[in-house]
Amino acid sequence: METQYISRAEHEEFVKRMDDEHKRMNNRIVILEKSSHEMQELINNVGKMAVNMEHMFDEQRTQSERIERLEKLPLNNWNIIKSGVYNAIGASIGGAIIAAILFFL
Repeated sequence: METQYISRAEHEEFVKRMDDEHKRMNNRIVILEKSSHEMQELINNVGKMAVNMEHMFDEQRTQSERIERLEKLPLNNWNIIKSGVYNAIGASIGGAIIAAILFFL
C-alpha cells in the first residue's frame, strides 16, 4: 500500500474549513439550546395557565351557585309573604265563623 502525503497548504486549508464547519455547528447548537429553553418555558407557562384556568372554573362554579341562591331568595320571600297572607285570611274567616256561631248561640 502506497502512502500519499498532502502538502502543508492543503492541510491548513482543510483545518480552516473544519474550523469554519465547527463554528457553524456550534452556532446551530447555541440556537437549538436557546430554542429548547424557550420551548421549556412555554411548556411551563401553559401548565401554569391550565392550573389557573382550573381555579377560575372552580371559582366560576362557586359564583354561579351563589348567584342562583341569590336569585331564588326573592321568590322564597314572596312565597313566605303569600303564605302569611293566606294564613291571615284563613284566620280571619275562621275567626268570623266562630264569632258568628258564638253570637247566634
